[in-house]
Amino acid sequence: MVDLKNMTDKELAQRMVKYIEQLENLMCDVSDIRNSRSPVEPYRVENIRDIYKKSKEDIKADAHYMDLERNKKRGNNLYNSFLNPSIREASAYGFTSPTNSAINHKFFCSIEEAHYKLTKYYGLDEWKKIAQ
Repeated sequence: MVDLKNMTDKELAQRMVKYIEQLENLMCDVSDIRNSRSPVEPYRVENIRDIYKKSKEDIKADAHYMDLERNKKRGNNLYNSFLNPSIREASAYGFTSPTNSAINHKFFCSIEEAHYKLTKYYGLDEWKKIAQ
């Protein structure tokens, strides 16, 4: 488990950029499959499900870490103001589809909701500026 509260703003931003970009790529892959008129290779579907599951678990683990009282951080900083609510909301409201569900509109919407929650307070561009 990573000790988020002791990470620098740059490290936190790099983590968020990774999550956001991963979800954007996942949404593109799901859209491609949904819009494909030809049969989709089973390994591609399994790959999407694996990435979905890993993203869901990682964000859920970060949210759980932030929920623990000993990991509360005092002060108005990037961790409290932007990272904490983004991760917790993405965990709570995103990833609502089961990890083995069909690649359909509901699956796409669950990824999109998590992506929205991660960029609700700070967009990808703002996170990238901090991550540099």
